[in-house]
Amino acid sequence: MMVSRRIFILIAFTGSLMGCSSLNFYTQAATGQMQLLWHRESIDIVLANPEVNQALKNKLLLSRDVLNFAEEELGLPVEDSYSSYVDTGRQFVVWNVFAAQEFSTELRTFCYPIAGCVSYRGFFQEQAARAFARQLQQQGYEVFVGGVAAYSTLGWFDDPLLNTFMGRTDEKLAALLFHELAHKVLYVAGDTRFNESFATAVERIALSRWLAARGQPDAFDLHLAAQERSQAVIKLIATTRHQLDDIYRGGDPEEVKRERKGIAIAALQADYKNLKENWHDPDTAFPEFEFWMQGEINNARLGTVADYNDLVPLFEKVYVMHGADLPSFFQTCRDLAELMADQRISRLESLATGE
Repeated sequence: MMVSRRIFILIAFTGSLMGCSSLNFYTQAATGQMQLLWHRESIDIVLANPEVNQALKNKLLLSRDVLNFAEEELGLPVEDSYSSYVDTGRQFVVWNVFAAQEFSTELRTFCYPIAGCVSYRGFFQEQAARAFARQLQQQGYEVFVGGVAAYSTLGWFDDPLLNTFMGRTDEKLAALLFHELAHKVLYVAGDTRFNESFATAVERIALSRWLAARGQPDAFDLHLAAQERSQAVIKLIATTRHQLDDIYRGGDPEEVKRERKGIAIAALQADYKNLKENWHDPDTAFPEFEFWMQGEINNARLGTVADYNDLVPLFEKVYVMHGADLPSFFQTCRDLAELMADQRISRLESLATGE
């Protein structure tokens, strides 16, 4: 079986390079991936099953519509991705662990033979993720454990649709699929911020075009309003992150830095509360940010927002400068991916400003 052979090769390769603890990590990753692939069912079979509820069938049909649009209208590499379905029996498919030092907003990186260095370590079992997080805390790191509904195998396997997608609104389900397909367009080993910002930009561009093509002006307007709220919150978080960077770089004693850090984070929560009160529907407008703000806010948690959003405005400007032509935009981004990391960001900034 090709799937089993690929996973076996991955385990053998990494095992030859890593110690025992690393081998255990890769084994759980490979086992989790294999279980997903073994439990796949064709979408056609699921749709034909009379025991499957209609709500799920509707989401699967919607997903098929999104994928057709992605392939035929946007040129995204769908191929056989999401042509099957798996019910994982849980809320998230993986849990990612993020870590940062007490006086730094830069996320610790974890390196892998194929994916390169990324700013998280993922686990298929929440208990294992939290155990690893505790180990990092014992080493002095601040940590954040986040459940993840979807991830991309970057074309190694034909990723299935998961039950973890299906509770989303139509717009958010479509956005998720566009985001994950974007990773198949472009992935730079070791550059999480570039990869995720690119995928988020493609997600937003694709969703806007999909909603327009469906003739849903109300949904499109709501999406734009949600984007504005999202960007306002992200801006608050980015401002706090920059404030903390200044505090950490300063010459104050550590106890003073801790005090100023606490004040900055409390100010972020207060600013968010004030911002939310101006929304038309403050209690339901953005439940994901509500959850985010209610949890423990630390350097690791702040870093996750930066990785997924820092470069998005730059990518969007480059897209506009290409006349909203996706193939041309994709090629420019692939050219950027060939550069060294510092040159890549510098060139992206230059392109976005028309230099």
